[in-house]
Amino acid sequence: MRVAKKPIVGLISTGDEVIDPSQTPRPGQVRDINSYTLGALVEKSRGVAKRYGIISDQLEALKDAAALALSECDVVVITAGSSASTRDMTADVIRWLGEPGVLVHGINTRPGKPTILGVCNGKAVIGLPGNPVSALVNGYLFVMPVIEKMLNATPRPRPTIQAKLTVNLPSQAGREDWIPVKLTVNRKSQTLAPYASAGVVNYEAEPIFGKSNLIFTLANADGLLRIHPDATGLSAGEIVEVLLI
Repeated sequence: MRVAKKPIVGLISTGDEVIDPSQTPRPGQVRDINSYTLGALVEKSRGVAKRYGIISDQLEALKDAAALALSECDVVVITAGSSASTRDMTADVIRWLGEPGVLVHGINTRPGKPTILGVCNGKAVIGLPGNPVSALVNGYLFVMPVIEKMLNATPRPRPTIQAKLTVNLPSQAGREDWIPVKLTVNRKSQTLAPYASAGVVNYEAEPIFGKSNLIFTLANADGLLRIHPDATGLSAGEIVEVLLI
């Protein structure tokens, strides 16, 4: 029987404005969501999540936390600090951690454009945006496949369902969009059948609009709808594939 060691994934949240979920936010503060949502994603992917707490926007503090995580874990994920402002230091820290460092800084997706993909001394280091929707969506796209690769496992099929889109969705050509959607029983369907009978689409996909800093867009969603980079949008009434989350 073949066995594999579960990869340990170090999770670092950054930002002077980020506080522990047990605290009451003051003006300008937000509770740490990312380490918990990403931790659940890691466990779902058969990895082990190891949290390193909330690190302030201080270069040396982030270097120390990232170096410790890299020494103790198989993968390191840093949330926030991946954009290009003066307080966004994740790319510099990944370059400092080890060779070759940053491989990709910025991907043509929405949400999650400032995502960083790196390798430091043979270990994957990923910088995700701080907005919780961006972080979790790109966790699905990048963190989950890394864990599956390290387990040397055949990627598990992602559960999907076909549904009829309820509204027009515009998109920018060349950009891949991931839209949270709520699934409802097709108004013409009389029964709550299993996800899709042969040749019949029993569900409608209702987009949930909101900015990527609003976690309710995912909390209220049943799945994610992908708009291909070659498309300039989708039309109401189209049959689409929804990735269940």
